[in-house]
Amino acid sequence: MKNSYVHARKPLSVLLVALILIVSTAALFAAGSQEAAKPTSPVAITIATWTSNKDQIALLESFVQGFAQSKGIVINTTFESIPFADYNTKLSLELQGSGGPDVFWVLETAAPAFIASNLLAKLDTAMKNYEPDDLSAQALALWSKGGSVYAIPFSTSPFFILYNKDLFKKAGAKSPAELIAAGTWNWDTFRTASKQIKDATGVWGFQTVDGAGFEARVLHNLAPIVRSYGGDFWTEDGKVLINTPESVAAVKLFHAMVYTDASVVPPGNQSDFFAGSAAMTVGQVSRVSKLVDAGFAWGIAPMPAGPKGDVPVIGQAAIGANAKGKNVALASELVAYMTNKASVAAMAGIWPPARKSVLESESFLTSNKAIAAQDMKAAVGDSIKTGRVLPSHLQYPQIEVESRMVFDKLWNANANVQSVLDEVAAVYKKYMK
Repeated sequence: MKNSYVHARKPLSVLLVALILIVSTAALFAAGSQEAAKPTSPVAITIATWTSNKDQIALLESFVQGFAQSKGIVINTTFESIPFADYNTKLSLELQGSGGPDVFWVLETAAPAFIASNLLAKLDTAMKNYEPDDLSAQALALWSKGGSVYAIPFSTSPFFILYNKDLFKKAGAKSPAELIAAGTWNWDTFRTASKQIKDATGVWGFQTVDGAGFEARVLHNLAPIVRSYGGDFWTEDGKVLINTPESVAAVKLFHAMVYTDASVVPPGNQSDFFAGSAAMTVGQVSRVSKLVDAGFAWGIAPMPAGPKGDVPVIGQAAIGANAKGKNVALASELVAYMTNKASVAAMAGIWPPARKSVLESESFLTSNKAIAAQDMKAAVGDSIKTGRVLPSHLQYPQIEVESRMVFDKLWNANANVQSVLDEVAAVYKKYMK
């Protein structure tokens, strides 16, 4: 019995050893398979934006390399900077083909169209490791459909007024800060100051946002005035308001500034606020970097109020991944990483965040060294809480092209504002079904 017991154990021991060897071999094989799944050569990633600012590109590249290091891979990044005026059209064409960018910025106005066209990859899985609940539900609303997120906002940036303090002083005009203190900062006093500066100094009183308010940025230029008068372009439920009495009154005010007062940099003129050739312009935090070497004292103020008060307009932009790209999963993870808490905190001084923890922090108010904390709160933080993004639509690219041709009729001294806006309304109504 004893001998048979000993002999019986030997085969069992052999079996156990064999089992251990099998398990160990399987584990090694699995580990080897996971290692093989990682790219053995650098991954090429193309990122499309509308900025060509070297510092901003460098910041984005630092996120890419931080992500690559966390993954244990090498990424070679190519940044494609598409001019804003051509961005939607060119990007859409690129994404229809096989050579489109892996990651790209998306404008708020085109969000529904990009989602409906299946150009954006779902980001739900990629977001899970980066505190998705910290992202403002309100900020994500435009970029979500059917319970899934298709792009993540990296910039929720209100428009505000940048002004040249030296020109106001030279013209003897009350500055926006003085008008705010007196409770009289509105579009009427804005118009008065613009004309006073032009008459006294010969310098334009106002330049439209990026100097493109008559072309690529018609909505960005007119929305703050129109909404503060109680008007709008169209509503979420498809009601067209651009030719209502409120909207018409607002557009007439701007038209009069251009052609009656001659205080606004007119279409075709290249005079630039940042070069000291205009007293005011519409800005966002990302544009303040252009004032680092300004040869004049400057300040910022919230947008002027209208009959319906101050109705902040927010420019929102998100980052998405190409649903048809060669590296969809990796690009989706990269998007989530570029909008995580640390990345958003690093961007906050340029692009105001959609993450609640960053927006509500004291560090956000001092995130841009060129902007005083009280100004960051008044012109940015407070406006984010009460502002609204520009109108968007499933067929916005078509709306933009058709309506811009009609808006072009406004830019002459004899334009009938009501008639032109009636034509614009007819364009909108074609698509509001």
